[in-house]
Amino acid sequence: MSTLALHDVCKIYPGHHFAVKNFNLEVKDGEFIIFVGPSGCGKSTTLRMIAGLEEISRGELWIDGELMNYVEPRERNLSMVFQNYALYPNMTVYKNLAYSLKIRKVPKTQIDKRVHTVAKILEIEHLLDRYPNALSGGQKQRVAIGSAIIRNPKMFLMDEPLSNLDAKLRAQMRVELGKLHNELGATIIYVTHDQTEAMTLGTRIVVMKEGVIQQVDTPQMLYNHPVNKFVAGFIGSPAMNFLTADVYEFRENQEAQALFKKHGYYKRKVIMGIRPEDIYTNEDLEDHPEVEAGKPVAVQITAREMLGVEVMLYFELDGNQFCARTSPKNEYQIGHIRNLYFDRRKIHFFDPDTEEALS
Repeated sequence: MSTLALHDVCKIYPGHHFAVKNFNLEVKDGEFIIFVGPSGCGKSTTLRMIAGLEEISRGELWIDGELMNYVEPRERNLSMVFQNYALYPNMTVYKNLAYSLKIRKVPKTQIDKRVHTVAKILEIEHLLDRYPNALSGGQKQRVAIGSAIIRNPKMFLMDEPLSNLDAKLRAQMRVELGKLHNELGATIIYVTHDQTEAMTLGTRIVVMKEGVIQQVDTPQMLYNHPVNKFVAGFIGSPAMNFLTADVYEFRENQEAQALFKKHGYYKRKVIMGIRPEDIYTNEDLEDHPEVEAGKPVAVQITAREMLGVEVMLYFELDGNQFCARTSPKNEYQIGHIRNLYFDRRKIHFFDPDTEEALS
């Protein structure tokens, strides 16, 4: 069993600056946990505190039921994968993989067996005699991951391991990491600023902002039920559209009317949010009879992006830039004024002051 618990963990720098504040998380054995958020939100700092590379200012870190605050990094039995690969340039792939076992004085026969087993899992057996400078970015990352898994650590810590790869390789490596997690059944803590990586890899996602956890949940729950405007806007690509609206009578939506009256928002402003895929053209509505379309909204198309299987339409609404993810069936062009429809069931509402979700 490899479990992790952080209780009110803080990282405080001089000047009483909180890089991480009251971080609470329980990680079960075998989970793939993603820390996600914008640059400077504290996700890498939290990972480094788990690894022992950063001192914990306040709070407690427990691994497998043992307090780890004052345990040296090498004694925590964790493996870390960095974005810069951290390979020894003067060693072959074989020696890079074998190094951590060699310094632990593991017998040579066992090292050889383990190296070839890991190389087979990662499909790098044909690279064992090469040096890092003869490898592609994706191959280097596979070797770095191999160096991490070869000694069977309690868990893996990964700090933006795919950020140096191009888009095609990142997509390929995401699939490989998912396979690897299923095969090893290992506990993985993974840091990224890329919400696509978070959504595709994580069993649970920790969304952070300015050192504070905003929401911890499964990818689907984060997407469908964000607790605040920040999470709603950060999770999903393209991002959720927002505008400020005045609340009056909702004759077509009794549930929304009851919600607003209950919480005192009747005849007040709220922030309304809707995802691009929940905005429809006339052509799309023909294929989606299940959509509860509201009244048509006449907009002027300001930009159009053809992406093959879908078309992104951009327009302004009350001074806000909006995006609609539509099918290629429509031929709307820049400057056209067209009716678009919002799926009433998929509209989110947020408090204008706290930005917390109302539903």
